[in-house]
Amino acid sequence: MYTKEQAKAKMQRFVDYENNLRIWNNLGEPDIIIYDDETEEYPFGWVFHWQIKNIKDDYSNFLFGNGPIIIEKDTLNMYQFKTAVPIEENIELYKKDKNKLLQLEEDQDGFFDPVNI
Repeated sequence: MYTKEQAKAKMQRFVDYENNLRIWNNLGEPDIIIYDDETEEYPFGWVFHWQIKNIKDDYSNFLFGNGPIIIEKDTLNMYQFKTAVPIEENIELYKKDKNKLLQLEEDQDGFFDPVNI
């Protein structure tokens, strides 16, 4: 069984990876963060929400397609929730068949690759 701190450390590596992956209007990194106050704990793991740190009023710097990430307590496996579906429905989908969600795996080079497409 893993701790919330271990799960958050993995999530932070994912966010750092996303920050390094994206070019933001030729102005450098987009400053993606974990929204700690929205992290939810469940018996099976933690759901982390991530987004740009300071969203502009016109949403010109808003990330799309960045569904919340669940990190399992037993394995530290990562699954990305669907973005157009409420959290409750995503959790039910996860409980029913987590393989219908995108699983991300961190490789030895620090890349997060989908493993169940």
